[in-house]
Amino acid sequence: MASERDEELRESARNRGLRLVKSRRRKAGGDFGKYGLKDAEGKELLGFGEAGLTASADEIETYLRGAMRSDWKEAAKGLPKRKPPPKPKAPPKPKLKKLKVANLFAKLPSAKRAEVFTELLAQGGVRIERIVSNGQATPEDKAFLQDADEWVVVLQGSAAIRLEGYAEAALAPGDHLLIPGGTRHWVTRTDPGAPTVWLAVHIG
Repeated sequence: MASERDEELRESARNRGLRLVKSRRRKAGGDFGKYGLKDAEGKELLGFGEAGLTASADEIETYLRGAMRSDWKEAAKGLPKRKPPPKPKAPPKPKLKKLKVANLFAKLPSAKRAEVFTELLAQGGVRIERIVSNGQATPEDKAFLQDADEWVVVLQGSAAIRLEGYAEAALAPGDHLLIPGGTRHWVTRTDPGAPTVWLAVHIG
């Protein structure tokens, strides 16, 4: 009577299109309990020798497993190759606005006839202007006077200034001061050979 393992080997061989052969001879020194495999046409594949069958159950099982792997490989060759998933598109870059950049020293007026005042910004009670001088000075009888505080800095050239009640002060590039509102003041000199550029901030 066939054992459970015999049935498993026979079924596995049948699934591969093969036929399992098992010896039932009990002759001493013979091939009792040995196996062989044939293909569908009866061709001997494994376990056949001059004295009878030679393969053990383990050898048959190993052979069938190898045949199964071979079948899988052959079947896989015919399968369509899986395309890799498309790469996600990068999000579009935001369109950035172009900053409007101006230069305090670009297209300076000559200011030889008179000082030139250019308003750069007026916002929230603050007004900023560029002043270009070229040798001008404030007449003694026409002092500057404004209600708001004024902060001034010399950016280029040279000048001198006097506030009412104070001695004259020379100004070079980078020098700055605050002129309190309601204070009379005079620009006593500016460079006559080149433009003097001021930045004035009116507060209030």
